[in-house]
Amino acid sequence: MDNKVLQEIDADIAWRKIELNQIECIANSLNETDLKFFLKSIIPLLYAHWEGFVVSSLEILFTYLNKLNLNSSNYCDIYLTTAYEQTLKSLDDSEAFDKRRKHLINLYKKFSEEVKLNKKIDTKSNLNFGILQEICKKTKLNIDKFKIYEEELNKMVNIRNSISHGENSYVFETYNDIQKYIDLLENLMLDFQSELQDLMLNKKYLKE
Repeated sequence: MDNKVLQEIDADIAWRKIELNQIECIANSLNETDLKFFLKSIIPLLYAHWEGFVVSSLEILFTYLNKLNLNSSNYCDIYLTTAYEQTLKSLDDSEAFDKRRKHLINLYKKFSEEVKLNKKIDTKSNLNFGILQEICKKTKLNIDKFKIYEEELNKMVNIRNSISHGENSYVFETYNDIQKYIDLLENLMLDFQSELQDLMLNKKYLKE
């Protein structure tokens, strides 16, 4: 296991936590009117940190794996499917036999080469529990660890979507009203980091 990978993820969490700690300091300095306005903007900020952290962490992981220069005989089927997902989709979209044959030959050719993972994971800009579950499936992370956060995560994402679409149905009166979402984000990041560490330590990306 490369400690540099974990150090990079640690550093990513560290700067995000510094920003999160500043929220309470700023909130305590505002009057009641400005505070409500400020707190309403925090949920989209928290979501941005959540999505940004997951994308950044997986990019760090995939960059590391790509440097290992592994091929199709090394990776487990989950990581092979993740690596060749777009190519596999092209087979589904091809109705003509000759087109499918061409895509299949291309796929076999890729199997003989080093496998390169796409470093950009698709969060669909809506990283709720369902999307997190899909990402965990594609990266062999244990989704069960995150089930305790399902309700609150989905609620945070829904509030973020409502605010981002210009709705005015959510009002936060005090800092305490958003504290639970800050705690949620910090717990999610630490548990996601823990799962990535377990993945690397036990080399779960390799074929058994």
